[in-house]
Amino acid sequence: MLNLYKMKKAFTLVELLVVISIMAILTIVTVSQFRTARKRANDVARKGDLNSVAKALQLYFADYGKMPEAVDGQIKTDVIIKWGEEFKDSTGYIYMVKLPTENTDGWPQYCYKTDIDQKKYALFAKLEVQSDGECDGNSYSCGGVSGYCYANVSPNTSLDDDGNLL
Repeated sequence: MLNLYKMKKAFTLVELLVVISIMAILTIVTVSQFRTARKRANDVARKGDLNSVAKALQLYFADYGKMPEAVDGQIKTDVIIKWGEEFKDSTGYIYMVKLPTENTDGWPQYCYKTDIDQKKYALFAKLEVQSDGECDGNSYSCGGVSGYCYANVSPNTSLDDDGNLL
């Protein structure tokens, strides 16, 4: 008589392959969602950076009645202020302790431009998630660099399709 209690219980090869396949699919989905979330977080940081610069520019405008000059996408008060440096005027008043910088290698720095009268400004950034509603497939050019898709503009203006202030 066959003793059923002494039979070895083990997984079959097919069962193991099914479990491994399910785990692989779940891992791929999780990793791809993590990458998308990281890209969105980077884009939120970029938008926040430009919002902070916009507030500093509006403070400058309140003091001088005009925006600082724009030179090759950078801010110029009495000297050209590079991204990552202190934004201050010629009297030493600090508007922003440190201008933000783009941290993704190979990506263009943020960009700044004004209109001829220096009454309006636009700040540009490239976003990682091109399907972002605020990016929406735009391609602006600023400071001799193209490919920017996000713009933060002064409240009294808008942009044309090429990124020029209206």
